[in-house]
Amino acid sequence: MKKAFIFPGQGSQKVGMGKEIYDNHIAAREVFEEVNDSLSKNLSDIIFNGPQETLTLTENAQPSIMCVSMAVMRVLEEEFKFNTRDYISYFAGHSLGEYTALAASNSIIISDASKILLFRGKSMQKSSPSWATCMAAFMGADLKKIEGIISETSRSKEICDIANYNTETQIVISGDDAAINRAIVLANEQKIRTVKLDVSAPFHSNYMMDTAKALQEEFAKLTFKAPEIKVISNFKALPFTDAKDIEEGLIKQTYSTVRWYESIKYMQDLNTNSFYEIGFGSTLCGIIKRIDRSLQLNSVCSSKEIETLAKEIL
Repeated sequence: MKKAFIFPGQGSQKVGMGKEIYDNHIAAREVFEEVNDSLSKNLSDIIFNGPQETLTLTENAQPSIMCVSMAVMRVLEEEFKFNTRDYISYFAGHSLGEYTALAASNSIIISDASKILLFRGKSMQKSSPSWATCMAAFMGADLKKIEGIISETSRSKEICDIANYNTETQIVISGDDAAINRAIVLANEQKIRTVKLDVSAPFHSNYMMDTAKALQEEFAKLTFKAPEIKVISNFKALPFTDAKDIEEGLIKQTYSTVRWYESIKYMQDLNTNSFYEIGFGSTLCGIIKRIDRSLQLNSVCSSKEIETLAKEIL
């Protein structure tokens, strides 16, 4: 059976994350310092000391989450001599986690990933309109049902898009607050549970088109290589094929659905039964557990968890 590493997205950030491995591993400290230097700012201080509202700013949260995940990877590979290519078949990341997956697979260097995530975070915030927008999770209905609710409740020129297809019956929508509120009312009438999310922008909606265009210009300054380990694209729910496919996929995922459910099912259909969430938190493990409780799930961030992973696989 095959194994996969998965990398978390925005929302998993918490002040103090990664501090334990920073204090105990030179390899981890080097990653934090590399990210600080590439951004010309002390991101480590924000990660370790906050405040939470500063860390949660999109421009800080995105490179911070990537930094912690890459610190875990560096400790695993350098201090435990873990050759990822020998043991891990697939990488996948949720939204910004896709950039982490590409950095972990040596498709892009850490300093470039840091810069582009800072840029992406700032641009996403600027792309938000002046009027009210939001995101909301719908639980207990399939994709076709949610698409029907959106079609029934959205009005002309309003934006209301499927942002995340997380599980067969957990779907996140993004866009205009008024449209989403009407969708919530209709869903609740149909006994579908809904939760508005605490986010700063309508991610993965058509409001992010400006960010996508800006990223296309930024990518011209970077060099992407084919990943050393297959990385599953959020946009296609299939492995990236080459550098051009990576650039196009990253641009399109900015305003398109994160096809997480389909990505997990793709790996599962190819005999992947163990998933390791690399970085802070266990949000993705929780989502995958709802997809299939028989899958083996582990979150890996602390020194003990890294050591356990290395001993389990090596």
